[in-house]
Amino acid sequence: MKGLQNTNKTINLFYAVFGTLPLLITFFLYPIIPDRIPIHYYIDGIINGWGSKNQLFIVPLIILAFVIEQPKLFTLTFNHEQEDKITKYSNYFFLIILNILVYVTLYISINYETCLDKFNFYNFFSGSLSLIFAFIGNYIPYSKTSSSFSIKTKCTLKSELIWKKVHKFCGLLWLSGGIVFFPIFIFSNGYYLLFITLLMLLIFIIAPIIYIRYLNKKIINNKLLKKHKTVHQFH
Repeated sequence: MKGLQNTNKTINLFYAVFGTLPLLITFFLYPIIPDRIPIHYYIDGIINGWGSKNQLFIVPLIILAFVIEQPKLFTLTFNHEQEDKITKYSNYFFLIILNILVYVTLYISINYETCLDKFNFYNFFSGSLSLIFAFIGNYIPYSKTSSSFSIKTKCTLKSELIWKKVHKFCGLLWLSGGIVFFPIFIFSNGYYLLFITLLMLLIFIIAPIIYIRYLNKKIINNKLLKKHKTVHQFH
């Protein structure tokens, strides 16, 4: 019981810190932020949209609302331990990503004259995308057919062997690939960043499709081969 109470205190502290810190830091930096900040720019760092610095409070307020409402929105049932674990860590991951988004936006708002040609929101977006795949890849090998984080196709649902192999394959591909691509996204810029992002998505999406088709064909061929052998032995 004491261990559970300590765990709950740690969780509450995590939400309290990551839920309020973005708003506090935004208030702290507000006086030194220019009145006009870039709100949209091309991938090569050329600004094509401006806005008020008051818009910087939108995401911190969303984070605060999320922290306040998340106990009602994401109830842990404890009937499915793996599903509860995914829900809990998804909330942590989502909250950390939003925190980083706030700090990146604040940094760009203050230093946009010198930083956009080297690092901008698109670096953060692509890096976050790779981490999302890595996060899912860490859990998807253990997915059941009832899991939210799973690959449900006609082929995977009809064969337990295909289900296990595909989810193990995607877990390894997405986890390792997400970790490898993350530093590349952080240090890339311009249209190289766009090309690498599209390349990652193609690999992560097309490779599992090819693997599913391969496994399905292999199983069908094996069944036909066994059937042929059985008929041959009968004769």
